[in-house]
Amino acid sequence: MNNIKKDLNKGIVHSLIGKYSLYIFQMMSLAILARLFTPEDFGTLAALQVLILFFQLLATSGLAPAIIHQDTISEEQRNGIFSATVIIGLLLSFLFIYLTPILATWLSLTNVSLITYVLALNVFFSAIAMLPLASLQKDTHFIIIGKAEIGAEIIAFVICILLYFGGFGVVALAMKLLVTPIGRFVFYYLYSNNTVIGQVKFGHKISSILPLFAIAKYQLGFNVLNFFSRNLDTILVAKYFGVATVGFYEKTYQIMRYPLQLFTFAINPALQPVLTRYKDKPSIIMTAYYALAYKLSAIGVVTATFIFWYADDVIIILFGSQWLSVSTLLKILALSIPVQMVLSSTGGLYQAMGATKEMFYCGIFSSTVNVSAIFIGIYSGEMTVLCISLIFAFMINYFQCFYTLHCYVFKIRKVKSFLILTAIILGGFFNGLFYSVVETAQAPNSFSVSVYNVAYVLMPILTIIIFILFSKRFLMTFFKRDI
Repeated sequence: MNNIKKDLNKGIVHSLIGKYSLYIFQMMSLAILARLFTPEDFGTLAALQVLILFFQLLATSGLAPAIIHQDTISEEQRNGIFSATVIIGLLLSFLFIYLTPILATWLSLTNVSLITYVLALNVFFSAIAMLPLASLQKDTHFIIIGKAEIGAEIIAFVICILLYFGGFGVVALAMKLLVTPIGRFVFYYLYSNNTVIGQVKFGHKISSILPLFAIAKYQLGFNVLNFFSRNLDTILVAKYFGVATVGFYEKTYQIMRYPLQLFTFAINPALQPVLTRYKDKPSIIMTAYYALAYKLSAIGVVTATFIFWYADDVIIILFGSQWLSVSTLLKILALSIPVQMVLSSTGGLYQAMGATKEMFYCGIFSSTVNVSAIFIGIYSGEMTVLCISLIFAFMINYFQCFYTLHCYVFKIRKVKSFLILTAIILGGFFNGLFYSVVETAQAPNSFSVSVYNVAYVLMPILTIIIFILFSKRFLMTFFKRDI
C-alpha cells in the first residue's frame, strides 16, 4: 500500500508541475486574446473547433492508453505504429477538409475556407504526435511533457499576436490552433529519444497497430460517445442561438473547466501509468483512489464556492467587462465543479484495470443522459435551463459510474467511502440553495439585502472551514465501519 501511494504521489507531483506551468501561461495568454478578439470571433472558432476535437479524437483512436498498458513494444512495432498514424492523420485531414464546409453551411458561418485548410493540418500533427507523447507518458516524464507544451504554446501565442496586428482577424486564432500541435510534435519527438519506447521512425510493419486497436476499440467508442455528449451543446447553441451566444457559452464553460484542468486533468496522466502496476490488486487501487477522490471533491467544493460568489470578478479579471453577461451561467455551472472533478478522474481507474469495455458501456449511459439534458435546454430556448439540465445529468452519471466501478470492475463494496464522497460533493450545492433563499426574500432597503452582502463576504470562508476541517472527519466518525 505504501508503494502505490509513493508511486502515485510522485507521478501526480510531476504531472502537476508540468500541467500547472502550462495552465498558468494559457490563462495569461487567454486573458490577452479575450481582449483582442470579439465573442463572435471566438464563437466562430468554437463551432469549428468541435469538429477539430472530434477528428483529433479519431486520429489518436484511443491508442495512447493501449500503448501505456503494454508491457513492452519492440522497435519494429513502434515504427510500424508511427507509419500507421501518419496514414491515419492524412486520411482524416482530407476528410476534415471535405466535411467542414458542410458544417459551416449548416451553421451559417462565412469566410471559413482558409481556416479549414489551416485546421486540417492541426488534425494531421495531432495524429502523429500520439506515439511520441505516449512514450513520454509511459515513463511518467510529465515535467518534460510540460516543457514541450509550454514551448509550443509560447510559439503559437507569439505568432497569433503578430498575425492579429497584421490584420488577419479570426485566422490569427486559427493559426494558434495549428502552430500548437506542430510545436508539440517537434518537442515530443526530440524528448522521446530518452524513453523506453524510443524515438519514432518510419517503419513498414503497419499491421503492428492492429493488436492495439483490439484493446483500444472500447476506449475509442467511449471517447466518441463522451465527445458528442460533451460537445453537442456547443453545436446546437451555435445553430439555434447564434455564434455570439456560443462565444459567451464557450467562455463560461472554459472558466468552469479551469479547476478541472488545474487539478483533475493535471492528475489524470499520472493515474493510469502508476495504477497499472497494481492491476492485480484492485483493493489497493480502490483505497488509494478514494483517498485522492476525497481531496479532489473538497477542493472542488471550495473552488465552486469562490467562483459562484465572485463570478463577476472572475470574468472581469480573465476576459474583461465585455464578457460579463455570462455571469449567471457561470454561477450555475460552478455548482457542478465538485462532481465533475471526481467523474473526470475515474477514467484512469478503468484504463488501469483494462476495463475499457465497462467504460464504453458507461459512456453509452452518460451520453444518453447528457444528450437528453442538452435537448431539454435547447427546446426550452433558455441557456439557464440548459446549464441546470447539465448539472442534473452530471449527478446521474456520477451515481451510475461508481455503481459500475464497484459492481463490475473492482467487485468491491465500499459503501462508507462512497457515501462520504457523495456527501462532500453535495455540499457544494448549498451555495445555490442559500443564494436562492436570500434572492427570493430580497427587497429594496430590506434586511435581506444586508444578509446577502454579508453572505457575499463570509460564505466562501465558511465553506472552506466546514469542508476542509470538519466534513471528512465528521462523516468518518458517523460511519464507523464499512457497510
